[in-house]
Amino acid sequence: MNIKVTDIIDREAYDRVVELLVEYNLSKTQQLKNEINKPIEIIARNNNGEIVGGLYGRSIWGTLEIKTFVVKTENRNDGIGRKLILEAEKEAKTRNCRYISLDTFSFQAPEFYEKLGFKKIGTETDFPKGFEKYYYRKEI
Repeated sequence: MNIKVTDIIDREAYDRVVELLVEYNLSKTQQLKNEINKPIEIIARNNNGEIVGGLYGRSIWGTLEIKTFVVKTENRNDGIGRKLILEAEKEAKTRNCRYISLDTFSFQAPEFYEKLGFKKIGTETDFPKGFEKYYYRKEI
């Protein structure tokens, strides 16, 4: 056996590892095979076409999982983040999701998510050092 550690991602190897995980997961979740499992991208642009925010994630097994979400610093407090989350929620309902889930660090925007009805369901302490990572879920 040969094990290699590197900080450079080999796309072919990565894709194969993901494929192996998907195969395994499918073997254990046959009862969920009719759920809508696909990626989501929601992008906000200003009038000049510049990206000022966006959201990436996926619907999987009845939950819309938000993996990446940001609004450009100078555009925060303009309602863009709220609009992006509301669009994600609309799409989640279209995909028959029952929940939206995400995680955020204590120095990011936990209060923002709570204002939008997300409930904290977990905390990982000292990650990163000196901070916390929060896990949120919203029933829709």
